[in-house]
Amino acid sequence: MVHPLVSIRDLKLEASTNRGVAHILRGISLEIGRGRILGIVGESGSGKSSLAQTMLSFLPANVSGVSGEIVFDGVDLLKLRPSEVQSYRGRRIAKIFQDPMTALNPVFTVATHLVDVIRRREPGLPRKEALRQAEAALTSVGIADARLRLEAYPHQLSGGMRQRVMIAMALLVRPDLLIADEPTTALDATVEAQIVDLLKSLRQELSGSIVFISHHLGLVAELCDDLCVMYGGTVVESGLVADVLVRPRHPYTRALLACEIEDDAEGRLVSIPGEVQDPVAPMTGCIFAPRCPHVVEACRVTVPALRPSDSGRAACIRFEEIA
Repeated sequence: MVHPLVSIRDLKLEASTNRGVAHILRGISLEIGRGRILGIVGESGSGKSSLAQTMLSFLPANVSGVSGEIVFDGVDLLKLRPSEVQSYRGRRIAKIFQDPMTALNPVFTVATHLVDVIRRREPGLPRKEALRQAEAALTSVGIADARLRLEAYPHQLSGGMRQRVMIAMALLVRPDLLIADEPTTALDATVEAQIVDLLKSLRQELSGSIVFISHHLGLVAELCDDLCVMYGGTVVESGLVADVLVRPRHPYTRALLACEIEDDAEGRLVSIPGEVQDPVAPMTGCIFAPRCPHVVEACRVTVPALRPSDSGRAACIRFEEIA
């Protein structure tokens, strides 16, 4: 039996606010298979980025509680001291951020960014060899005139090129786990497609697992093996991408699919009525109940478990009836 690279169990994240305790993650459980790409989708506020930050222990100062397990290759990251977690970041776990303009230091050249990553992995490496590896990394992500670009500063590059630099940095880490947190959000549609194609082509070179966080189900369907649908800090559905998208069992997954932009006879854009539940409010029933078209009274008083369905797992007490 092949054990997953990452196994997350009952992960909860709480933060103090001036209105009370906010429940950011409400008992997340999921697995990331070795060599597989897991797509995580959901509206803004569903907890996608918070999950990624918790995996890396990048947490804001107002976090008041973290519980559960994040077992990475047999080690529970939540039980490690900060210095021990630091040994995983930038070595075995790497991250591509949403906005490379804010993730890259504006006062350092591209060469400095890349060489720092290389020397973190190989401290005694001569600068000449580090620069050679940096140039090769830029070439591998499709940046022309790589030697010239090494001397550029982030503001001298386009958004697409900055994102490619971020991906090159991640490749130089040679991580077992790459977290791509909405890496195409700040890009136009053409560059977005190029970045997704790049991730697909580099998949074998990474030789590890990827978590791809996105709002765009189309991109996830094209790139990922597995799918996790999050809502209000919970996992509402998971399974193989092809199975979940063809046979979605949770009403929220169906609603997300209906919101994908397509031409229809009346030219209308579909949306999901209502708003994501306030994270300060307790979860006394199904988190999606206030917005669900299939809600019954039992949904409002029962917190549904994530249980097996014919396409994966779904947290809905009625998915057999509404299938």
